[in-house]
Amino acid sequence: MDMKNITDTLNDFSDGVNPFPVEWISEHPDKVEDVLAKLSTEDQIRYAMQLRGSLMHDFINLSPNSQEVIRGLPPEELYQMIKETGIGESLPILAMMSQNQLQYSFDLEWWQRDCFVPECALEWLEFIDACDDSSIVQWLQNEDFDQKVVLFQSLIKVYKDDEMTDSYEGVEEMEHLCLDGVYDVFFKTKEPGALRRLITLLRSEDPSLYTSILEAVIWYPVTQTIETAYRWRLIRTAERGIPDFKEAMEVYSYPSPDALKIPATKLEDFSYQGGFNIAPHYPLMQTESVPFLKDVVLRLGNSPRLNTISWELVYLANKIMVADQVQPSDLETRKESLKKVLGYINIGLELGASGDLEKGARLLSHTHVLPLFQTGYQQLMTLKWKTESFLKENGSFLERLFTELDKDLLAALVVRFPRVAEVGDKKALGWRHFSSIKDVRNAESFIDQWIFHLRFARKGLGLSERTIKQYLGKCDIHENHEMMDLTNWTAMAFAHYILFKKISCAPLSEPSAKSFLEIVFLLGVFKEEVRQCDSALVDSFKQELLKLPLAWIDSDQNFLATLLNKCVVHLQQEFGRIDLKAEVDWKFTHGLCIVKNPTSL
Repeated sequence: MDMKNITDTLNDFSDGVNPFPVEWISEHPDKVEDVLAKLSTEDQIRYAMQLRGSLMHDFINLSPNSQEVIRGLPPEELYQMIKETGIGESLPILAMMSQNQLQYSFDLEWWQRDCFVPECALEWLEFIDACDDSSIVQWLQNEDFDQKVVLFQSLIKVYKDDEMTDSYEGVEEMEHLCLDGVYDVFFKTKEPGALRRLITLLRSEDPSLYTSILEAVIWYPVTQTIETAYRWRLIRTAERGIPDFKEAMEVYSYPSPDALKIPATKLEDFSYQGGFNIAPHYPLMQTESVPFLKDVVLRLGNSPRLNTISWELVYLANKIMVADQVQPSDLETRKESLKKVLGYINIGLELGASGDLEKGARLLSHTHVLPLFQTGYQQLMTLKWKTESFLKENGSFLERLFTELDKDLLAALVVRFPRVAEVGDKKALGWRHFSSIKDVRNAESFIDQWIFHLRFARKGLGLSERTIKQYLGKCDIHENHEMMDLTNWTAMAFAHYILFKKISCAPLSEPSAKSFLEIVFLLGVFKEEVRQCDSALVDSFKQELLKLPLAWIDSDQNFLATLLNKCVVHLQQEFGRIDLKAEVDWKFTHGLCIVKNPTSL
């Protein structure tokens, strides 16, 4: 199923008009305008919310009543679109946003935790300066007064010619503005053009507010004003599902046993200023990475529950960003947080539904997404704790057996939020959040595999930290001893078995190593081709290993088969083209431990 199914499910045109092809927006804008002219504002909003980023932006600009469409969008959806499109490309949208929509953006952009960031505020003011004046004037007239004072205190100094405020300290290099012969405004920024115009506009449109703000800039104590403004900001963001840190951290608690019995939320439970009360679509449109959740959503159809799920996802992603103490104004951070939310919920839903889609649909239709998220999170914490315990007990010895990749994979399981490795477009290793039960099971299998490897190395191959150090001290190998991992030590045991019918990892003499390779490799037809290992000899070695007293179970045998396969592949890649009749510089081979001096054996 593709994303069209999701958007079709999310969309429900009231008058039955079918959506036009997306490509029309760029290829046939005149046709789009004709269609939009026949649609109600609500229908246009619903279709706009099926689109992302620049497509959504272009669609809105083609609407004959674009301002009504913009102001009918949830602030969260509109902010997400601006982040995806870029604020510089969104000036037509900014010019038509409502005060509440602007304020939502300012609350996310101008603050980093409890710190006001004047550079970010100035950047937005400069962009808004390029728009119509009415929006910013309306915001100035209605915004919390302390927030306005914090904004101007961070960007200007104000003095006036009287006994109390005529010190004029530290303004020698600052640009100056005096509009009324009373207040001297000095700009802290090097390019204050937008700020200068804003102050001039404020005095022109609302002289009383202009005077009040400049007096407050002079007299209000900075720290106390910031604290007051921040408290008001917390109140506003809490109403939009962005709580304080303490409340946000509760998302990482154990799910309550009664959580699944709590009735599902209703649309009116979510704060929303707007006439249409349409839920944001962007969270559910990101479910491609979580197929089980996506298919469950499709089974819910276009139901009221789907709208509340969308709001729950928005609020939960907001809480995650607060709890993780990341910046919600960063687009990549927003994407990562939402992926994490969807992944953990997908894990919890798969567990709760036992992989059954119909059961999953029934569960999601009556259950909050938070306990599903918490269930997924606890699965990963259990995995993390198991890995930490394993490494704590065996870490120093494991260092002798790991490849660099193994180290990275295990390290990714013990970070604050465990990650899964994946190969990127350029075959580079990348990391992502867990998103399915399959991811969890694969990670558990990886840990179980290394639990077996450790037992096999110690009890089967007779390795310990002391013996490995002793063997490496005798070997003529590359200076990087880390290149000798468990695969290589298994190859040494294979060589001893083929040559001497015993299991050992002790270094080999050069003649013995050559004899082993001559025996184990089949003759090649072509001189340049990679010679293959004799599968009969490999199987014979495997059967000998299975006789070891390791209390074998089926998974152990599978792990052994995988290890032997890696061993064979490595031998073929490393030695399959070497001319054994010529002198071999073993120091620059990787896979066998060759003794420096035979007399040292």
